[in-house]
Amino acid sequence: MQRLKVTPIGNQIAVAVKLQTSILQNDETEQFKFNETGQLVQMKDVYYLRYQEGAQKIPVTFKFDQSGTVLLTRNASNRTRFCFQANHTFATHYQSEYGLIKMDVKTIRLLQETDFTAGHGKVAIDYELWAQAQLIGKYQIRLQFSK
Repeated sequence: MQRLKVTPIGNQIAVAVKLQTSILQNDETEQFKFNETGQLVQMKDVYYLRYQEGAQKIPVTFKFDQSGTVLLTRNASNRTRFCFQANHTFATHYQSEYGLIKMDVKTIRLLQETDFTAGHGKVAIDYELWAQAQLIGKYQIRLQFSK
């Protein structure tokens, strides 16, 4: 199978990425930390932070638009696509081994301190995942990136 080569569009700079995720489910907390190298890419008025996570090299993209919305995409075996906007709930789908599951992502808090032209920023996202009117868990993302 031939792989297509993707040519970067716009400005691209290398950045160090620090990500910490906390998950509270069934009164148990799990934490994950990643330190990765990534790219900050500008395409028109939108910025993308891309990196590969962990030993499995899972492609992860954070998209930052002018409205303050953050879109998170993880292209693992179970693709995740979450949209975050303060005090908003967005419908999404999760592909599990049992089929497609409809979920709601409720953003509790979204704070951004970013200077994309200087290549650094901090993002804090607190959110809840819901499925069939039941709370699946409470999540926190703490993201930092810098040149």
